[in-house]
Amino acid sequence: MFLSDTLLSAPPYSFSIGTPREDDRRSGHVALERDENAWEICNALKSRGVIPDFRGPNVIRIAPIALYNTFAEVRNVVLHLRDIIDSGEYREYLGLRSAIT
Repeated sequence: MFLSDTLLSAPPYSFSIGTPREDDRRSGHVALERDENAWEICNALKSRGVIPDFRGPNVIRIAPIALYNTFAEVRNVVLHLRDIIDSGEYREYLGLRSAIT
């Protein structure tokens, strides 16, 4: 959540955290919310080998589990998100829908 607050909250990224910030109110998922193109960004992450979960209309859920993921891997997901937006890669998925999220 710190990385998202620091690197993804300002435009043009404009992500916010939808997950409760209190430790005792959240589980292993972090919900990243974005008003535009969340579905397309989620698909671009999948194409890069990151396995997120999507919850409509605008939530990309990531599960950075300390037992399985390193800090570097979590940082790389944040860098992927920045690059997907910077490069416009998400536009490749405009209008595409899938039954599986």
